[in-house]
Amino acid sequence: MNIFKSPGGQPLIWFLYGGLITTALCGVIYVCVQQSFRQNLNDPQIQMAEDAARALDNGGVPADVVPRAPLIDIAESLTPWIGVYDSAGVPLEASGELEGAPPQPPKSLFDPATWRDIKIYGTSVGQETRVTWQSPSGVRQALILVQTSDGKVVVAGRNMREIEGRIEDVGAKVFFAWVVTIGALFVLSLFFWFVRRG
Repeated sequence: MNIFKSPGGQPLIWFLYGGLITTALCGVIYVCVQQSFRQNLNDPQIQMAEDAARALDNGGVPADVVPRAPLIDIAESLTPWIGVYDSAGVPLEASGELEGAPPQPPKSLFDPATWRDIKIYGTSVGQETRVTWQSPSGVRQALILVQTSDGKVVVAGRNMREIEGRIEDVGAKVFFAWVVTIGALFVLSLFFWFVRRG
C-alpha cells in the first residue's frame, strides 16, 4: 500500500476511482438501454395475446382470432404472429410457420406451473408469461403466452433479429465510450503524476 502514500499515489487513486465509476456508469447505461429495447419488443405481442385470450373467453374459437393468410415465415419476417394451442402444446391455429409447420415452443411452456420459474404477470384475462425462445434451427422469438379460462394457451411471437442487432450496436458503442474514457483517465493520471513529481 506504500505506493498510495508516495507522491504519485494520489493520481493512481484518482485513476482507480474514476475507472470504477466509469465502469459502473457504462454498465448501468448498457443494462437500461438493453432492457428498454427488449421490453419494448414485447408490446405488440402483449396486446395481440391478451385480446385473443379475451375473445376466446367470450365464446370465440381459435379461427376467429388467428388470421390464416398469408402465413408468416417467423424465421425471416419481423411481423408478429399469433397461435392458439391446447393445454398440451398442440397447435390449433397459427398465423406463423417455421420450416413449413406451425411454430412449436417447448411443450413445458404450456404448463403454467412452470411459469413460476420464469415470471408470471397477472392480467385481466388470466395468467401470462413472457419468454425468449430459440428454436432448434436458431430462430429467436420474443414470446407472450396467455392462458385462457378453458386451458388453452394463446402464444404471440416476434422475431428478435432487428432488436438484438440494435442491442449489439449499443453494446459496441458503450464499450468504445468506456475504452476512450478509461484511456483519458489514464493519460490525465500520468499527467498529474508528472506534475506532482516536478
